[in-house]
Amino acid sequence: MRPAYPRPFKYVKAGSVGDALRYMEEGYKPLAGGQSLSTLLKLGFTYEGLVDIFELDELRYVRVGERLVIGALVVHNDVAMHRAVVEHAPALAKAAWHIADLQVRNRGTIGGSLAHADPAANYIPVLVALGAEVVVREKGAVKRMTVESYVKGPYETEKGLVVDVSVPRWSRQAVAVFKKRGAAYPSLVVAAAAEEKDGTVAKSRVAVGGLYTRPVAAAGVLDGLSLEELPGLVSRIVSELPEGEPYDDLHMSYEDKKKVLPQLLSKVLKELAESSAWSLPTFDRLTTWRGGGGFTTWINGVEVPVDAEPRKLLVDFLRERGAKEVKRGCDEGRCGACTVLMDGRAVKSCTIFAPQALGHRIETVRTLQRGGELHPVQRAFLEEFASQCGYCTHGFIMTVVDYLSVDPGVRDEVLRLSVKNICRCTGYVNIIRAIKKAGKIQKA
Repeated sequence: MRPAYPRPFKYVKAGSVGDALRYMEEGYKPLAGGQSLSTLLKLGFTYEGLVDIFELDELRYVRVGERLVIGALVVHNDVAMHRAVVEHAPALAKAAWHIADLQVRNRGTIGGSLAHADPAANYIPVLVALGAEVVVREKGAVKRMTVESYVKGPYETEKGLVVDVSVPRWSRQAVAVFKKRGAAYPSLVVAAAAEEKDGTVAKSRVAVGGLYTRPVAAAGVLDGLSLEELPGLVSRIVSELPEGEPYDDLHMSYEDKKKVLPQLLSKVLKELAESSAWSLPTFDRLTTWRGGGGFTTWINGVEVPVDAEPRKLLVDFLRERGAKEVKRGCDEGRCGACTVLMDGRAVKSCTIFAPQALGHRIETVRTLQRGGELHPVQRAFLEEFASQCGYCTHGFIMTVVDYLSVDPGVRDEVLRLSVKNICRCTGYVNIIRAIKKAGKIQKA
């Protein structure tokens, strides 16, 4: 199959929000994490120019007051694991955990996901259920609106640059994500929020994404009921949800989604009534991405000029400069064969353009061995025979190196949500053994 290459476009890196807005006035498309946009460009979508906003720290923050405020450039892994988000909006954090995999969550952003407005996006139904608001800036104007009104339709939103999202407090909230094997996006997302007082629901909202071309929500459907009554209300909620334009995705038809919806609602209502404890990792830190500027990057410790045209993918740039261990695989940002470490974090180099690597440090498997000693992940992969043809091995190893920094205890649920690289030889049993052994070696 012929590899996918984007068509030519102009590229500029914004130094401020003001810069970004000026370029947007000239028709440039904002580039945040680029995890969806890069794939669209490879599929033939065209834009005259991209303005890269990903390194603007002024849009990367988490603030807690009466509402939780999340900057547009907070990456998915921080939405999933930042302690303030987990405590204030656990349903949003849980939805983030179900976005793609570790590498995509390292680069994808909450603002980028909102602006992309996929009908089955993980965040949007949760934010609608929570009654969240989004702040959008245009040149000379700042607009605040509900997420529900911001999304106009499939891949269509209110004009402007997303600045942040603010989420009110709810005493109880829950979410369920249904994704068929092999799907990049969920087919259904159901979320609910309730304010409870003395065991009775005082106010509530339920939202569903993926069933229609835009999310739908019902307010007050649980009001006045006891928590014990909630699991039995599935039929009533289904009947009270607004209707929309049916949405068939590549993996599931609208009719099949209607059959699955009651099961997801039942799961959400049960979780809402029980309010189970959080079991996934949490951190206080916030990830920042800031290159060193200039016109070079570092590949395995060697400074290299970045003299590629903007559409050049990082995977191709690396391979042209001798890093043949980095493999081109699916061309869709899913298989993980192209995974490298950028500033110590696993990223898929087929979803990043070469100019985005300016000032950053790129590492492949060559850098892992120290003083003649194999890295614990390399050693475990050898001892557990975790490679067959070897094509995917480099990507797996680089992903696992980063994953173990997040979950050194290798919990099954966290592993399942994080490492989703594809092994074409189906050697997953040995790979899982190797990951667990590597965790033990590092802890020893």
